Amino acid sequence: MKRRLVRFFKILLCLTAVVIIVAAFFCWRSFAAVEAALAPVRERGEPVSIADLRPAPVADDDNAATYLTPINQEIGQVVNEVYPIAFDEDFSWQTGLTSDHSTKLKTILDAHPHLADPIAKASRCSQLAWPLNYDSAPNDLMEQLLDMDVRAIARFQIARARYLVAIDKPDEATAVCLEELRLIQLQGDTPLLVSWLVNIACRSQILNELNGILQTQTLQPEPHAAIEHELRQSAITDQFKHMLETERAYGIDSFRGFSLPIFPLTPQLENYIEYMSEQIAIGAPLPFESSPQPQVTATGMTELLVPSLENARDAMSRTLATERCVRVLNTIQSRADQQTPVDLSDLDLPVDAILDPYSGEPLLSKSTDEGWIIYSVGQNGQDDEGNIEPDGESNQSLDIGVGPPAA
Repeated sequence: MKRRLVRFFKILLCLTAVVIIVAAFFCWRSFAAVEAALAPVRERGEPVSIADLRPAPVADDDNAATYLTPINQEIGQVVNEVYPIAFDEDFSWQTGLTSDHSTKLKTILDAHPHLADPIAKASRCSQLAWPLNYDSAPNDLMEQLLDMDVRAIARFQIARARYLVAIDKPDEATAVCLEELRLIQLQGDTPLLVSWLVNIACRSQILNELNGILQTQTLQPEPHAAIEHELRQSAITDQFKHMLETERAYGIDSFRGFSLPIFPLTPQLENYIEYMSEQIAIGAPLPFESSPQPQVTATGMTELLVPSLENARDAMSRTLATERCVRVLNTIQSRADQQTPVDLSDLDLPVDAILDPYSGEPLLSKSTDEGWIIYSVGQNGQDDEGNIEPDGESNQSLDIGVGPPAA
C-alpha cells in the first residue's frame, strides 16, 4: 500500500511538472508574440503604457490647467444653476432668452465674476496638461479624466454667450464662444477615447452656438475674422490619430491588469495591439477618400471596442463637415450683401474649407427667407435638399450642416 502511494505521488509530481512546463512554454510563446507586436510600436516612439502618456513638462503660465483646475468644482456648481435657465427646452435663437431668464442668468453670473478671467487666460495658453497621475491603474486614470469636467466649462461659456446676446452684445458673445473653441482645441490632446468623445460633443455645441449667432445677429468685421481664424486652426483629424495611440496604450495596460492567468489573455492582447495599430495606420481618411481595407479582425474583448471606434470616426466626419459649413456661413455673412446668390468657389476660403468630407465636391448652400442652409450630403452621398433636421428615431439627419435656428 505504501509503495502504491509513493508511486502515485511520483506520477502526480511528474504530471504536475509536465503541466507547469507546458504552461510556461505557452506563457513564453504568448509573451514573445505580444513583444513582437509591440516592437514596431516602440521603434516608432509611440506609447505602449499609461506611463508613456505623461506629457512633457509645461510652464505653469502656459498650461491651461493652471487656470482651470482651481475653478473646476465651482464651475460645475454654477452650471447646475444656469443649465435649466440657459438651456431651457423652449430656448430659440430666433426669440432669444426671455427677460426673466436674462435676469436670473445675470444674478448667477454676477455672483461668480471671478470665473471668466481664468477661462480667458486658459484659452490663451498653448497646451492643456491636466495634473493626472500617470502611474495609476487604468480605472483610476479614467476616474481622474472624468473629474476634469470640460463639458461643464463649455456649458458655462454657452450660458455666458446667450446672456450677452440677450443684452445686445453679440460681438462679446462670439468672443466667449471662441475662447471655448480654443480650449476645445487644447483639450483635443487629452488622452483616451472617452475624452475625445466629450471633446467632440463640446465642439458640436460651440459650432451650434456660432451658427445661432451668425444666423440671427449682426457682427462687426473683427468677430467674423476671428471666427475664420479659429476654425482654420482645427486639428480634429490629427487629434483623432493621437486619441487612437493613447487608447491603445491604455488598453495594453488594461489587459495586463486583469487578475487572470496570463496565457489565455495574451492572444487577445496580441489581437488588440494588431487591431489598434492597423486603425492608427489607417488614420482619419475622409469618407470620400479611399482607404486600405482592414486586414485584422477584432476578436474577443477587442471586438467590444469596434462600435465605439466606428461611432468616433462618424462623429469626427460629421463635426468636420459642420466646421466647414460654419466657415462658409461666416464668410457669407461677412459680405456687405448677404442676400445675393453665392458660388462657394468665389468665397475667399481655401479649397479644403469648402470641400464636403462625404462627397469630395464643394459643400452645398441654399438661401431661404429665414437664413442660409450650408450643408454636406452626409453618409448617403445624396443631396436631400438641405434636410439637416435630426430624425426622431436615429437622431441623425440626412444632410449634415447648419441652417436657420427653429423659431
